[in-house]
Amino acid sequence: MSIVYAILAMIFFGVAVFFYKQGTPFFSTGLGAAIFIMSHMVVLGVLSLVEKTKFDGKHFKLIAVGGILGGLAQVCFFLALKHGKLSTVVPIRNMALLITIALGVFFLGEQLTTVKVIGIVLGLISVILVTF
Repeated sequence: MSIVYAILAMIFFGVAVFFYKQGTPFFSTGLGAAIFIMSHMVVLGVLSLVEKTKFDGKHFKLIAVGGILGGLAQVCFFLALKHGKLSTVVPIRNMALLITIALGVFFLGEQLTTVKVIGIVLGLISVILVTF
């Protein structure tokens, strides 16, 4: 089921970024990012009402730090979209998976197989080819 969710996230992110690009020329970066975050809050607020989630302070702090970093990332992403081409900015932004994979390997003990390494190298090659 995680693969289905990941595929849905990929589709939603891909279409969402198209709309972000269409809107960025008409808003300041801060306002664009604020609209982005507020629209997320509506969806997530409804979801939180449906789910009955228990949380503790440690995990709340981790998610809050992730949210702050994600907010900074969105501001940078909106600036990149505003000043760059969609076909160049998006592949570079999606290489964030390299950082995520490295953090998973070093701090969570996740395994990096030969097939995954080959996939990472091919992904890097594709980003280089697409951005030129």
